[in-house]
Amino acid sequence: MSPAATMSSPFPEQPIGHFKLRPQPSQLPAVSSPSSKQSSEMGAKRTKIRARLVTRVKDFLVVNLVPLGTSPAYKPTNLFQLAIFHIYHTVLIFLHILLSIYYLFARQYYIAKNNFLAFLYHHHRTPQLIAQDIKGLAKTPQHVGIILKYKENEEGGGVEGLMEQVADVASWSVGACVKTLTVYERTGTLNKMHEATYKVINRTLKSYYGETFPAVKLRTPHDKTVYPEAMAAEPDLNISFISHDDGRGFLVELTREFAYKAAKGEFDPSKVTVDNVDRLANQLVITEPDLIVLFGSKPDLDGFPPWQVRLSEIYYAPHNNSVTYNVFLRGIRRYSKCKINIGR
Repeated sequence: MSPAATMSSPFPEQPIGHFKLRPQPSQLPAVSSPSSKQSSEMGAKRTKIRARLVTRVKDFLVVNLVPLGTSPAYKPTNLFQLAIFHIYHTVLIFLHILLSIYYLFARQYYIAKNNFLAFLYHHHRTPQLIAQDIKGLAKTPQHVGIILKYKENEEGGGVEGLMEQVADVASWSVGACVKTLTVYERTGTLNKMHEATYKVINRTLKSYYGETFPAVKLRTPHDKTVYPEAMAAEPDLNISFISHDDGRGFLVELTREFAYKAAKGEFDPSKVTVDNVDRLANQLVITEPDLIVLFGSKPDLDGFPPWQVRLSEIYYAPHNNSVTYNVFLRGIRRYSKCKINIGR
């Protein structure tokens, strides 16, 4: 017999003739299996692992796919809300891209337009050309207000830059038959520099009109100063310098004065009417300009006296940041076409 036949087998064999049969499965010894308790523990562990995995995935999506700065009230709390959130967010990004492209092309268009008009309409320091530009207009403003901004570190800025800008606009105003020019600068830098500003204006007018240049008179309503104090004849142009103090601050002071006098019995509150306030504003500050020209790129009055802009025509050129003649001229032409309706 071979050695393999002599090895002991774990299963008993029963001889049938010359053959040995292995036992049936029912006769096999029972194999040990995990208990039901262990099976339930393993199932619970798997459930916890799945729940923890789902929670981590959801937290990862919510934390990493929601933009920073999103208000807690709008943060999604489930995957459906996250999907809706990103649909809206994608639409907003698409609209933002479209608006950015439009803004870019609009900016280039307005810059090219301003440059072309600056080339087309140039005064060349010739009053006859200015008169020719306004010839044939239905009406021209008698009182023009301009809003300037003090620029410290830019080219053409500083106090000298402001003086040059006022002198240029004064020369254009005389050529356009404007009688009153109001210069608003928020800080009031030029309000106490009448003499120096007067010299710069006269020098510029001389370059336009020669030796017999028009006469101008400077005034600051806030401190009631006038320069020059005495003039032989009526000036061709009256220039008033106002600042932020002549705006809302004036109305606050006027209201406080009315309340103080009314409390002492020196003033009748029934006299506080629109006509009386208008009369005081005209006397103590300025009359209402017919036209206000903004030399900035945005329609920002920058604190201009609010009471004096009820019926004023306001003009600005988009994407323009310099004091140019073509903007001044376009403002006058816009005023000539405007229709003012005064309601009751």
